[in-house]
Amino acid sequence: MKNLVKFVMLFFALTSYQCVEAAANTFAAKPIQIGDNVISILRRHGFSQKQRDQVLASSKGLRQVFLTLDTKYLVKQIPNGAELRIYDSQTSEAFRVVRQGTTASVSPYKPAYSIQISRTDGRIYGSMLGSILAKIKSNWIASRFMDAYVFDMEHSRDVARGARFSLTFERLSEGGQFIKYGEVLETSLELDGELVRKRFIRRNNAGIFFSSKDLLEQRPFYAPVEYIKVASRFKPNRLHPITKRLQPHLGIDFELPVGDPVFAPRQGTVVRYGHNRAAGNYIVLLHSNGMETSYNHLNRIDRRIRQGLRVNPGEKIGEVGCTGYCTRPHLHFAVKKKGRMVDPVKYIKSYPSQMEQWLEDRVAVN
Repeated sequence: MKNLVKFVMLFFALTSYQCVEAAANTFAAKPIQIGDNVISILRRHGFSQKQRDQVLASSKGLRQVFLTLDTKYLVKQIPNGAELRIYDSQTSEAFRVVRQGTTASVSPYKPAYSIQISRTDGRIYGSMLGSILAKIKSNWIASRFMDAYVFDMEHSRDVARGARFSLTFERLSEGGQFIKYGEVLETSLELDGELVRKRFIRRNNAGIFFSSKDLLEQRPFYAPVEYIKVASRFKPNRLHPITKRLQPHLGIDFELPVGDPVFAPRQGTVVRYGHNRAAGNYIVLLHSNGMETSYNHLNRIDRRIRQGLRVNPGEKIGEVGCTGYCTRPHLHFAVKKKGRMVDPVKYIKSYPSQMEQWLEDRVAVN
């Protein structure tokens, strides 16, 4: 009987130990909190001032990571320290940050996501953004839905009250823990009584929302970028994020990582290029239809660019950056017609020129 009691006690002791070990080796998902940045997250998990400085100094990518409330990070305890996995909310970048003893390190990390496809639908009451957020509390998902129709309407308020909408989207998890939302894959929105459906098309580095009717749009310019993510639209009255003064935003901002290519949207001639305090590195093209297009905040201007150079549609002229008055990397793209700045979405197609034939072939096959 005594031996049986000893066996039972030993069994429970081993089981408890294994449970503790398993818990110690398991990552826990933690929410991004209001006001969080990388520094506050590291401080929360025991990184000293010296360790935080060491980590941030050794990784520019981690310093620039973008965090939102609908994204989580992972943390687990390790001997004499902790390991964190921090994910950028809007890109595929992720970082592994380790504190052990008095040292700390950071390295890029490639997540092994599992992807769950979800769907939601509803009707527009009030603002379109608010109607979508009422169904799924993610600014990323809501803004991607808006991106799908940026070339189909001048203002989101143009959508009729009670208009139907739907969207299919990705939920990304790692180790059984939800991390963040992925891409919006399919959408529908009722515009002028017609249900307009869009599908997200991936090709190489390109990512656009597309329907076959987009090929019929008779607009003079192709998109100057390969991935359509709009940060700010044409607004005659806008509070500038840096100067905090009311001043027009006379173009459209495509939010993209530093170094992404910028393309000529139509055959044109370089009339100006260079650098100034507000626009940073910029290029201005004059086109055969008498319209001008401009490209601001470039990280780099292609070395071939010179005044008078003729460029063809789809030809790379520069790279996305954050020079001049800029808070996050983006391309500010503007269109001038008869000496007046006009809303670019009325004049550009939803895809770059190099995708046109591929899209036509795809539509023909389907």
